[in-house]
Amino acid sequence: MSKIDKVLDPQKRADLAVVDVVRRVQYSGLVTMMGDQQFVGAQSVDGKPTVWYDTTAATVARDYEWRTRTKPVQYDDIFRTRLSIVIDKHMTQGVRTTPEQERFDEISYARDVLPPATEALANRLNSKIVNALLTTTNFKVTDLTLGGAGALDENVALKQLIAIQLRLDAIGMPRAGRKLVAGENVYTFLAGSKLLRSYDLQQATSVFRRGVRGNLDIVDMELVNGVDFLTADQFYVVHKSWAVMPTSAGELPDNGVAWARRSQVEGFALRIQRGYSMDWDRNGQVIHTYWNINEINDEINRHTRATAAAANDGSVAGDPVITDDALVTTGKNVRIASGTYTTATAS
Repeated sequence: MSKIDKVLDPQKRADLAVVDVVRRVQYSGLVTMMGDQQFVGAQSVDGKPTVWYDTTAATVARDYEWRTRTKPVQYDDIFRTRLSIVIDKHMTQGVRTTPEQERFDEISYARDVLPPATEALANRLNSKIVNALLTTTNFKVTDLTLGGAGALDENVALKQLIAIQLRLDAIGMPRAGRKLVAGENVYTFLAGSKLLRSYDLQQATSVFRRGVRGNLDIVDMELVNGVDFLTADQFYVVHKSWAVMPTSAGELPDNGVAWARRSQVEGFALRIQRGYSMDWDRNGQVIHTYWNINEINDEINRHTRATAAAANDGSVAGDPVITDDALVTTGKNVRIASGTYTTATAS
């Protein structure tokens, strides 16, 4: 049997690697993951693979004269705004492997060689998601509140959560799939509450692994442990559609490496190869992923009574603002909101 026959199948390595990375990316549920099949044939803008997201369509209705037809009905366009979703970042993890490790069987490879590499990659991906959450300045709402006087009474706490739910309904955050990401004091307050329906660990290991403690049934939000990155009195309510995180395995190199394979699962894609190129070290294992986090700030700017009157174009409150035949957006993100907890006391 030749040496190559003894080497673990490269595609098996890629498949093992992608599953192990996804298993370790704890915060992937806080963004929308997008696999690279969406980028097949994608447009290149300034050298960056780009696909386009169309905002919700909008148009206007108009008053018309009563029972006469002295002028034509006015036609209006259906307006949309396009937002770009790009991939413009490259992440690698390279480790040197010995000739002996190159000939490990599947079990030994998955136990001894792969975990340090996939853990390092997942840790960096987790940090990128957290950094996006902590650095965004495009919140529509930043003044949600929990705790305070009377909140030790669970009926009061429930009313506070319902008030948050109604506030988020009003700004247009999607209702299904909301997550309340909690700092230490908020997490302790809610995790110990009878309002939380805890998931059974035996039935929901993947959910627990991603920091989800349970469901706040009445307000339809999952409680997520954000203790590692939020301050003690801070909390976010997030819908994963607030940002899209595309990943791509990139193209397989034509030469310069011993082998290269791609794999993808749950919207995450990577490439693993032996060596890097003819010009660089060829004696190690390199995992690649190409990625970015794109915020979806697509709130449509709508008229108030005052702005509609000032426009003097037949608009009414709630109509989209149209400027130069284009839909105007606010630049704010209705899919993510923040709030503050104050120590709960008895009434």
